[in-house]
Amino acid sequence: MERSGDMNSLIVFLLAIVALAIGYGWYARSIDRTVIQPDNKRATPAKMYMDGVDFIPANRNVLFGYQFKSVAALGPIVGPITAVRWGWLPALLWILLGTFFIGWVQDYSSIMISV
Repeated sequence: MERSGDMNSLIVFLLAIVALAIGYGWYARSIDRTVIQPDNKRATPAKMYMDGVDFIPANRNVLFGYQFKSVAALGPIVGPITAVRWGWLPALLWILLGTFFIGWVQDYSSIMISV
C-alpha cells in the first residue's frame, strides 16, 4: 500500500541530474569565460618544455582519469557519513553544491593556473 506523501527516488535522481546539467552548462561555463579566460592557442608546459623525461604531453583520457580520481577522492567517504548522520537531503546537497562550488571550480582553476 502506497502512502500519498512518498517521493520516488527516481524523481530525486532525475532532478539531481538536471541540476548538474544546468550547473555545468551555466555556472561552469560562466566561470570559464569570465574568470579563467583560457587561450587555446597557448602551448602547455608539456609541449613548450618537452624533454621526454619530465615534460611529456599526456593523452586526454589519462588526464581525465587523474581529474576524476582527484574529484571523487573524498566523495565516497563523506557522502555516506553525511547521509547516516543527517539524512539523504544534506548528503544530496553536499554532492550537488560541492560539485558546483568546490569540486569543479577548484580543480579546473588549479589546472589552468598551473598552465
